[in-house]
Amino acid sequence: MCRIEKDSACLNYYNRSTLTRTIAGNRCDYLTITSKDKDPKSAKAMAKKGIFFSARVHPGESNSSWIMKGLIDYLVS
Repeated sequence: MCRIEKDSACLNYYNRSTLTRTIAGNRCDYLTITSKDKDPKSAKAMAKKGIFFSARVHPGESNSSWIMKGLIDYLVS
């Protein structure tokens, strides 16, 4: 469990779910950072637009892990 998941204030707008598993069985997670709507099927929630960020797509892209960590820390701060 990461620092964000332990912070009760972050739980209002942060969700971590497993998208799939790799061939080796490792979790491939996706994070949702947004305001929580009481009714996710409401018109307001359905009108939200999203942005997709991806990091570490290829084995040699280890620097992108640090960039993604900084981006996530910024978004939940």
